[in-house]
Amino acid sequence: MKTDILIIGSGLAGMATALYLAELRPELQILIVSKAKKDESNTKYAQGGIAGVVQTTVDSFEQHIEDTMKAGHFLSDRKIVELVVKSAPKCIHDLERWGVNFDYKKEGTYELGLEGGHSKHRILHHKDSTGKEIYDKLNQKVKQNSSIQLINNCTALELLKNQNNEIEGALFLNIESNQFFNITAPRTILASGGIGRVFGHTSNPEVATADGLAMAIRAGAELSNMHFVQFHPTLFYKANRKKSFLISEALRGFGAYLVNKDGYRFMHEYNQQAELSPRDIVTSAIFAEMNKLNSKHVFLDCRHLDERKLKNSFPFIYSSCLENSVNPAKDLIPVIPASHYHCGGVKVDVNGKTNLLNLYAVGEVAETGLHGANRLASNSLLEAVVFGRQVAESVVNEIKEIRYPITSNLTAYSKIKDCQNQEYVVYPEEKSLKLTELIRRLFIETDSNRKIIFKENADKIIKELTEHYIYPSKNVRINELLNMSIVAGILADSLSFYKAGKVSVST
Repeated sequence: MKTDILIIGSGLAGMATALYLAELRPELQILIVSKAKKDESNTKYAQGGIAGVVQTTVDSFEQHIEDTMKAGHFLSDRKIVELVVKSAPKCIHDLERWGVNFDYKKEGTYELGLEGGHSKHRILHHKDSTGKEIYDKLNQKVKQNSSIQLINNCTALELLKNQNNEIEGALFLNIESNQFFNITAPRTILASGGIGRVFGHTSNPEVATADGLAMAIRAGAELSNMHFVQFHPTLFYKANRKKSFLISEALRGFGAYLVNKDGYRFMHEYNQQAELSPRDIVTSAIFAEMNKLNSKHVFLDCRHLDERKLKNSFPFIYSSCLENSVNPAKDLIPVIPASHYHCGGVKVDVNGKTNLLNLYAVGEVAETGLHGANRLASNSLLEAVVFGRQVAESVVNEIKEIRYPITSNLTAYSKIKDCQNQEYVVYPEEKSLKLTELIRRLFIETDSNRKIIFKENADKIIKELTEHYIYPSKNVRINELLNMSIVAGILADSLSFYKAGKVSVST
């Protein structure tokens, strides 16, 4: 199979890139390939909204830039920050042009929210389901565009290189038919999302198993800031770790308090901004309280808030809590920090180009320089749209005439490989749980000696897995586990605890 442009991933980054490409060059044939059986991505779970300066009388680009730099511990690339922040009005307009509806006040101005780390109200939202609104409307727009084709239920396995070491497409596995197939293209865009499942407790969906990042690593892509992993402070706590849901920090902006198991409001002891501190500070404070009181979680207290306004402003969170036997108006909500966003990834330039010829990366899989050590709330959706446009403009400027790859020079797989040791096929979930627990503990533990032990045990499991499994396999879970193992190993190695005696990791 061949196409003009291959996009791996169907979240906001992938869809925005495709729509911009289709508008700039409608004659191009664009193919989006998604791993999910149905419409699924991290985008759908972005509750808070998208950050942007749209009211310059009370806010400014410079304030948004400084908030971003501060949240990122001043390790962000200021030029990239300026580009993204100043592009916000145009990109927000594009989203609305594609059908996205944001909340407005009666007088016709945006209803702007406030989130941790922001000095001003600048979060555009659609109730507490902004990501779903954006995803649904762009997904609809993509399906209506004759230049774009969307294929679901196919997982990417390897980036394909020609004899000149240029990327010319990817190898896929059709999950339903268990058949390998190649898709070749003059340009390949990696928009495969994050790595949340590597850490077990996560706000990410089931498909976030680091596949795209692992593929890029195997192909020789340059990486950057892999150790900067952001934990969201408040995931609804479930003891069984089954799929949970995010409690947006917009709820804390609305007035909710964080309290420990004794009912004590503790955030003011850690930072003067209390519940509105940046995510890394809030997460560290929660872990400190959990360790101090030997508790498995803390609580979010909404009982003092107006119940009608709470239900109206956060309908998804409110109903999801009720479904889990918690009434937000009367009960404390159990919450725990969870892996939420990878600030590192495949290193790209201002146009989304990687060091591999013909390969671009956009969205969470890419490290653009925007986030630094810690992502400012609601900047990720903005980044996805801005860099979707950057990538699209770069691609169409490069491609004057379409020249298709020579498929005979590409790696081909003639059969599906099976696992060497069938005993291991029965227990991929057990191996995954062991690995994810170790990596999570490695990142949140404060004692250097314990970190060394966690790393040694993680290394053993990774070695064990790679010795017993063959990649690629017809078993998708095995492929995912091996991809997570590759990324987990790099994450563990990237930490500086064994050199500096401390963790250089973002929460």
